[in-house]
Amino acid sequence: MTPVSRRNFLKIAGGAGTGLVLGFELPAKPRARAGFVPPPMPGYPAQEGGPTYEPNAYLEIAPDGTVTVQIFRSEMGQGVETAFLMIVADELEADWAKLAPVQARPASVYGNQVTADSRSISLSWDVLRAVAAAARMMLIEAAAQQWGVDAAECRAETHTVVHEASGQSLGYGELAEAAAALPVPGMDAVTLKDPADFKFIGQRMGQFDNPDFVTGAAHYCSDIRLDGMLYATIARCPVFRGTVARYDDSAALAVEGVQQVAQVGNYGVAVIADSTWAALKGREALEVTWDEGENATFNSEDVFAALAERAHAEVQEMDDGTPANVIIDAGYMVPYLAHASMEPMCCVAHYTGDALELWAPTQHRQDVLGRAAETSGLGHDRITVHVPLLGGGFGRRVESDFAVEAILVSMAANAPIKLFWSREDDIQHDYYHPLTYHLKYKKLDPESGSLDSRQRVDNIPTGPWRSVDNFPDALVNECFQDEVAHGAGYDLIENRRWGYGDTPRGAVMERAVELSGWNDPAPDGHARGIAVHSTFGVTHVAQVHEVSVADDGTLTIHRIVCVVDCGRVINPDMAEAQIEGGIVFALSAALGSEITIENGRAVQSNFHNYPIVRFDEMPPIEITFMESDEPPQGLGEMGVPTTVPALLNAIYNLTGKRIRRIPIRAEDLRAG
Repeated sequence: MTPVSRRNFLKIAGGAGTGLVLGFELPAKPRARAGFVPPPMPGYPAQEGGPTYEPNAYLEIAPDGTVTVQIFRSEMGQGVETAFLMIVADELEADWAKLAPVQARPASVYGNQVTADSRSISLSWDVLRAVAAAARMMLIEAAAQQWGVDAAECRAETHTVVHEASGQSLGYGELAEAAAALPVPGMDAVTLKDPADFKFIGQRMGQFDNPDFVTGAAHYCSDIRLDGMLYATIARCPVFRGTVARYDDSAALAVEGVQQVAQVGNYGVAVIADSTWAALKGREALEVTWDEGENATFNSEDVFAALAERAHAEVQEMDDGTPANVIIDAGYMVPYLAHASMEPMCCVAHYTGDALELWAPTQHRQDVLGRAAETSGLGHDRITVHVPLLGGGFGRRVESDFAVEAILVSMAANAPIKLFWSREDDIQHDYYHPLTYHLKYKKLDPESGSLDSRQRVDNIPTGPWRSVDNFPDALVNECFQDEVAHGAGYDLIENRRWGYGDTPRGAVMERAVELSGWNDPAPDGHARGIAVHSTFGVTHVAQVHEVSVADDGTLTIHRIVCVVDCGRVINPDMAEAQIEGGIVFALSAALGSEITIENGRAVQSNFHNYPIVRFDEMPPIEITFMESDEPPQGLGEMGVPTTVPALLNAIYNLTGKRIRRIPIRAEDLRAG
């Protein structure tokens, strides 16, 4: 057992017949490696200070032995519920079959609950272990008192406290009420398990709700049904930030099943019906005249050219005029990118005049609560926010616009409503990864520092996208590093060794070099490329891609070797899935996904013209995690940043063609 040194405290709330219920305070700041504290989400404040205490916060043991664990981060397929249960099960010595996750509502006791920046586990590791260990100690003490023995003579084992000398044992459910009456051990008195004794942590375990996913029993927002519920969809201006000039609802109201048409602020015009079909047909019939506003002439291709011109002008201003024989002038272009989560936006709202209930698949439930209060005029105590499963998020569901829309429609209809977005709505009205132009400029003779210019525009709504700025940063920096090495005649790996030295980033690179056979000749017609990045400074990843290109430009990725240092791995199965998912996400951006804007409108509308890499297009991926006793760090976004630069570097090493704009186009790869 390892004593906990962090000074904090536990508090308890419980009552007769309710079992043991534990709440506790979170540490004021997240524990992080190498002193790095992840930045707050754009537009949202960092977690400062400790949250206030509220009872019934995290863990409850019922008289029947069921352990309910409050999941205060959103489950969107990343497996946070399973990981939380594994941490609790290990410290509590629990029976896995008696654990039950429940999504927590927004509450200050949990601190900032935004599920983003891949921080769900790293921010929760210490507190979940502490509260589960405290509960175990209290259950042991309750049993010892009942038997009249020293607690040190007892041990917890699979949901039971055992006194071996007397052969007595009691289940957790039998002890819960007595344990609830005991004082909670101070945090400095809580003893955690030796990691060598972990039974669940570090093991491969399927996601807790995999059976529900397979059988279709998993419930998403679209599965929610309320008595008297209506269905609504919104006609939005096709030009970003355009508004409603006027509308004629007569044809829409003539559609069978359409109940009402109502303008909802600047969001558009809602069609409310007794079925989704009727709502969609009503929207088709609706006649709206839009005020398209100043973005009506906005074109993303024009913007790239303008940004390139601006970046070069900026760099020329910084240039000291020193002559050089070799100048690398590299402009990288990253387009708008949609999140394209498998479940389009959806929200159920029931406004009754003096109360509001929401079912919002959100990554930021506290923002939903705040926006709900602003929109409805109700106090927080009159609003209930449920968070169902999210069918993917990738940053899109940090925004709360779809919840606000649902509230406005419910208020207009005076009825419970389900607001649903179509796939087209979702792709054409997203908060995109921003379009950016990055100019890297370096003189090699004489050696000098790089001049950088990063240009972006914000006419179109943008927001956090999986890995946020790590995606373009890694793409530009890792490709440009290769460009400089090639220009100066440096070895690609030695050049990185010089920069990374004896760091975790250097360590993952060395392992990737070893596992990929980098120093061995590639098969005929193949070449390899490498990229290394530390996402948010906490999880270090190196990727090596091996590729070939046919004369007609067909690209084949034969193999991806990926080495990850994320501290301790909770569940290798889910950890691999997270990295694989990130690679799929980034490969989609490299090979085909792009949002282009013409006359203020998103051209792409569905997966036929915004393609995601499919099963039969996926290359083999070999993932290796570095062994570590460091606290666990994030994984959800960490497979993304190194994917594209490793691919582009491999293509250059094979063809000599430096691609600086994604997605890769066929003409970029054809021979000649």
